[in-house]
Amino acid sequence: IADAHAARSRRTELAAAHAARGSADTPGTAEPPEAALDRVLVSQELRKLPPVQRDILHLAFYDDLTHVQIAERTGLPLGTVKSHARRAMARIRRSMTDGFAADGFTADSSAA
Repeated sequence: IADAHAARSRRTELAAAHAARGSADTPGTAEPPEAALDRVLVSQELRKLPPVQRDILHLAFYDDLTHVQIAERTGLPLGTVKSHARRAMARIRRSMTDGFAADGFTADSSAA
């Protein structure tokens, strides 16, 4: 149930974000530079992950599958899918936080 709720929430957020910025197919609308940069950064971080973790995150966020659906598709136990997803997200978060800190960005500097 929680996985279904999370997937539904993700779809709602994506639809709202898409509507807010306009369709990329609409002439005269371009993707904001921040969105393009975010996509590049996430893509780079995904490439650094071990293949199993990368595949699980891809299935979760790009194919919008729940953990249960990922377990069924991959043949991995549900607990293993959840562990891989959690470790992958923690690794990306740590890597991006370290990268921002190395560039001089901190939580305090974003409020300015």
